[in-house]
Amino acid sequence: MASSRFDDLLAAAAVLLDGAGSTAVTLRDVAAAVGVSHNAPYRHFSSKQDILEALIAREIVAMCQTAERAETPLSVQALTLVFANWALTHTERFRLLIQQWPHGEREDLLQAMERWDVIYTRATQADQQIGALPPGDPQRLSYLIRSTTLGSIQHYLAAGRTDVPEPAQIIDDLFHHLGRSAQA
Repeated sequence: MASSRFDDLLAAAAVLLDGAGSTAVTLRDVAAAVGVSHNAPYRHFSSKQDILEALIAREIVAMCQTAERAETPLSVQALTLVFANWALTHTERFRLLIQQWPHGEREDLLQAMERWDVIYTRATQADQQIGALPPGDPQRLSYLIRSTTLGSIQHYLAAGRTDVPEPAQIIDDLFHHLGRSAQA
């Protein structure tokens, strides 16, 4: 079980990250934000990369919990929108997730990523079974959907959120076309 100090350090890292990006996160600044000695974070994290990976693991776990707590299983489109909304709410966390630590070393990050993959692939398979998505390898189709979503979010953020469709519109278009393909 994670300690309260661990959680406090992650929360402080999140605030620093959200405020000025990953370059603003140092273990010394995280310690200062929590009000502990500059060495205290090293009891929980070996490096800046380690704390950032722990933060991303926590974010992925939270998305997994959202999916798992739903009264009815979420469709792939609903899962995709959960992710897109998170990414647009926490743009620096999103950038960190996709650009710097796609293959982290922390066991909790690897487990969180695997858990999200399983949830997403199962949802894809369920949608295929009801005819909402075309048949085929559900894992490959889930990768296609996620890759398109990542690209639409990156493009939207890079354009300064102007002159390009919002990711939710791209996601709606994607699922419209996939649904038509499933019915063909």
